[in-house]
Amino acid sequence: MRVSFASIAALVPVTLAASVPEARGTIDPSVCGLLGWKNWGQWHYTTYDGCPDLITSCLDNFVADGTHNPWAIQSCVAASTCWGPLQLNEYLQCNDTSYEPLQAPGLDYNSIYAPIVGDCAYQDGGCPITTQNFVDFIYGSLSAIGSTGYPSSVDFLTQNYWSRITAWTATNDSVPYTNFNDWLFYSNA
Repeated sequence: MRVSFASIAALVPVTLAASVPEARGTIDPSVCGLLGWKNWGQWHYTTYDGCPDLITSCLDNFVADGTHNPWAIQSCVAASTCWGPLQLNEYLQCNDTSYEPLQAPGLDYNSIYAPIVGDCAYQDGGCPITTQNFVDFIYGSLSAIGSTGYPSSVDFLTQNYWSRITAWTATNDSVPYTNFNDWLFYSNA
């Protein structure tokens, strides 16, 4: 069987077009109804009292900010770790129908990531988020919004949330910027 260059070239646009993420359609109103009460702040059937507080703060700041950039809002990044990025994005879409998650800017390095990891963020090659950085980020995020709904223990937080992030990123005990940003966008967690 002979295949001509023209027939191969004709397939390339189809292949390339298939690899580009499609824009989402209108979100299903029944999803919005469920997100308003069912599994509020639960991820893999686990939650802690402060997660709904982070979600509420995230939405308030997201709407007020108007930039469609949840990954520049501390409470949104923290909420994604306790509710999952998929649920958080759907909730934001329900409350702002013009929001398109795949079009959002990446995780803000200077205002979110660097404060999580500290001064090493600006060293050559940067540095990853460690378990302790994650714990401090969650407790600090809850404190910043005035919530007292802290996780029951550091072990609870790391076993039920951090371990899922590190499992998805396949980076052992720490998560570099690019992997954490990818988790926010592509994990569908």
